[in-house]
Amino acid sequence: MLIEQIRTRVLPKRGIVAAPDEILITLGSQNALYLLTRLLLSSTTRIGVENPCFREAINTFLLADAEVVPHPVDEEGIVLNERPCDYYYVTPGHQVPTGVTMSSARRRQLLEHAARHDAVIIEDDYDSESNFTLNPLPALKASDRSGRVVYVSSLSKALSPGLRLGFMVADPDLIDEARALRRLVYRHPPTNIQYQMAHFLAQGHYETHLRRYHYDSAQRWERLHAALQRYLPSCRALAGSEHANAFWLQTPAQINTQQLTWRAAHAGVLIEPGARHFLSAAPPDNYFRMGFHAINPDAIAQGVEVLRGQLEQMG
Repeated sequence: MLIEQIRTRVLPKRGIVAAPDEILITLGSQNALYLLTRLLLSSTTRIGVENPCFREAINTFLLADAEVVPHPVDEEGIVLNERPCDYYYVTPGHQVPTGVTMSSARRRQLLEHAARHDAVIIEDDYDSESNFTLNPLPALKASDRSGRVVYVSSLSKALSPGLRLGFMVADPDLIDEARALRRLVYRHPPTNIQYQMAHFLAQGHYETHLRRYHYDSAQRWERLHAALQRYLPSCRALAGSEHANAFWLQTPAQINTQQLTWRAAHAGVLIEPGARHFLSAAPPDNYFRMGFHAINPDAIAQGVEVLRGQLEQMG
């Protein structure tokens, strides 16, 4: 029942057409990445990733001893280098952690590159449900004409992350293998949660919830954006990252954001240092990530003002 709701209600919004045997329910999108890692990657495979990147995905790929090849990210998304890989892992909707949306031109380039080098793309559309952009681009999978894109997404991020419901869309043979591997790990996601989610979708309650969620997220984004412009004009956001679910910011060069994170936490403001997202021996230490969903909207401007005070003391 849940697969049918995903097929008829969720995927069409992302431009994807899929048969029931091309969909597998997982315990969140991270679990889908784990299953794909076990099935596809090994010590003899290379997987291209965005740099900076979603660190938990990289850690998962390293479980298979795969060679992880970093590719830089600019305002249009991943910048492919000349070294071909067997697989590519990308977050086109809003790149993690920068929030950049991959441009249409860059998407075409990636698909053509994959076809030319006989590569497979793993698309992590982690924020498909929570994306509050007015007219988001279709998923990369929607432009896939040769079955080279494996699509991974979440059903619970905007509703209740603790539900841990995700899914993947792929060739039926790969879905069969993933289902067999899933059975060895946890048999299947709890059927009662699947049924309740299917009912929630079928009755239209999920759409109603998302409309409210998107409105609230947009209001929070605007508040944080305005506060950053007012109090932290020296911190630069990457172009192309509008309406992402967090702000990726670059501080002046002399500011160490690991120290800033510690100081801000003691002052009551939580940010994430950016260095852990880079794949390099000496990652830059003047980036940080700032979210806005887990805070009272009325406290956003005050929090940014506190952060400005900490920056001024450091530099």
